[in-house]
Formats: sequence, C-alpha cells, structure tokens
Amino acid sequence: MDSSLHTNLPERLGAITVKELRQSLRRTSFIYPFIFIHIFATTSILVEFQLGSNHLSSGNPAVLQWEGDKVGYFWWIAMSVCGLLMPLAGFFLMPQETDEGNHELLLLASLSRWQIVFEKFLMLWGLSLLTFVSLLPYIIIRYFIGGIEWLHELANSGTVLAVAAIIAAASLAASGFKHMAAKASVFILFLFCTLLGGGIGMIGPAMVMDLAKTSRWLVPSAIFYHLCAVVMVSSFCFIGLLVARSRLRLAVMNFEVKPSSLILIMLGVAPFIIGAIAACTCGFGSILGVLLIAYLAWNTDRTPKAPKSFPAPAPNIPLASTNPNPGILYPDQ
Repeated sequence: MDSSLHTNLPERLGAITVKELRQSLRRTSFIYPFIFIHIFATTSILVEFQLGSNHLSSGNPAVLQWEGDKVGYFWWIAMSVCGLLMPLAGFFLMPQETDEGNHELLLLASLSRWQIVFEKFLMLWGLSLLTFVSLLPYIIIRYFIGGIEWLHELANSGTVLAVAAIIAAASLAASGFKHMAAKASVFILFLFCTLLGGGIGMIGPAMVMDLAKTSRWLVPSAIFYHLCAVVMVSSFCFIGLLVARSRLRLAVMNFEVKPSSLILIMLGVAPFIIGAIAACTCGFGSILGVLLIAYLAWNTDRTPKAPKSFPAPAPNIPLASTNPNPGILYPDQ
C-alpha cells in the first residue's frame, strides 16, 4: 500500500472529524437544544438573582463532587443539556456505519476501527464542549454580579464535561447493537458500572484530599485527586469506545467469543474487581483497579498480528505462460 496513505492518516482523520462536526451543527438535534439552553440559562440566572440565592458547595470544590441542592438552577440546566441530552445523539451514529457498510470503506482507506470510533466520540463531546463554551458569559455574570466563587464554577464545569464524555461513550457503546432493548440494556449497564466502579475507584483520592484539607498538603492532594478523576473518566470512556469498536469487527471465528460480550462481562464485574483492590489497599489504591479493568478490556479485542521476527509469506503470483503466442492454444494446453 502507498506510504502516503499512512503519512497523511492524522490529517485525514482530523478532516473526517471536522466533517462530522459540521454536519452535526446543521442538524435540528443540535440547533433546538442550543437555543433552549440559552433561554433557560437566562431565566435561571434571573431567578437566582431575584431569590438572592448564593449557591456555594460546602468544603473544598472538586470535580465530580456534585451537590444537587447547592449548585443552583443554572448548573442543573447546563448538566441536563450539555452533559446528558446532547451526548445521547450517539445512539444514532454507529448504525449508520454498520447497516450501510460504511465502516468497510473506511477500513479500506487504512483507518482502523479505533480511529473510526474515536472520531465519532470527539464529534459528540465536541458538540457538548461548544455548547458549554457558549455559556461562559453567563458564568462570568454569575462571578462578577452573583458573587459566586470561581473555584466552585470551575469544579462544576469540569463535572459537566466529565459527565458529557461518559454519556457520549455510553451512547456509542449502545448504538453498535441493533435492537432497542439491547441498546437500552448496554447503556444502563455501562452507566451503572461506571457510577459504581468509578465511585469505588475514587475512594482513595477522596480520602487523601479529606485527610489533607486542614494541612499544607491541600494543594498537592487536590492535584492528585483531579489527576485520578481524569484517569477514571478516561478509563471508562475508553472501555465504552472499546465496546463500540468491537461491533465494527468484520469477522469473528467460530471458536471465538464475541469481543463485545467479553468486554461487557468485564464491565459488569468491574465494580467487584475495583472493590477488591480497594479493600486490599485500604482504599488508597482503588484507582489501580480502574486502570487494570481498562488494560484488560484493551487486550480483549486486539487484532492478532504476527511477530516482526516472522518472515513475510511468499507472494502468490501465478507462473508466466510458456505459450509464445497467447492467442493460439496448443494441444498440450
């Protein structure tokens, strides 16, 4: 195959992502929520100012520590639209590839299954990110007029974007299945295991930050907590994309178990594995269980490749004809 195809692969992958993003920006599934979120955001800020409410989370602000009764109406609207509603569009992305056979054409263009799924995830999460960026003026107004501390606003922003990434990965994982019952089951299983397993995985970082909240180690412990939060969200998003990737596999041997089934089984037992590691490490090493599950899921659906030490097979080229005149057939031919 021409080496220029592999050389320009990142550029072509970026072009596909931009194309998908442009098409999604023209759809009504993006336009109407985008308009409604600004109407609701303006209304919520006016209501908060009229009520004179000053919603502040107790303690030190941190991502994924969502206190529903203290975040305010504005953040509930941002979470509902950017974090939940827009990423659900992924339910309709993978059937376009599997039913119409487009993934076969993309694979022939030297794009791997992972790259196909990842560009769809970037498109989904990018829509939520663009919508959330459009809400920054409201956040600035809340800071200068409403007296909201910027650390709390930053923590809530990170929570919304993290939830958007997880919902996007869950919807892509579910969209690879044909029947609606299977889609709903996979989506619920993924969210349940992510909530439970991710919660157990964050026990250790949360304990470290709580122990250091009254000491001079507060800032390092907060950095460690948020690094672990990024690892946890990235790992479960990675597992969701692996489920979607496994549905694009063109062939499965008769003696093989479907990779998507193995990954879903592994996802179902993930809370128990993470909990066992957390118990063995007194909670402090719980994030290691999340990394272990992500590593096992990655090795479940790896395309087999021959070692580099193996010689390449001989080319299967038919022998040239010994007939001096191919247009005339001799008796022995």
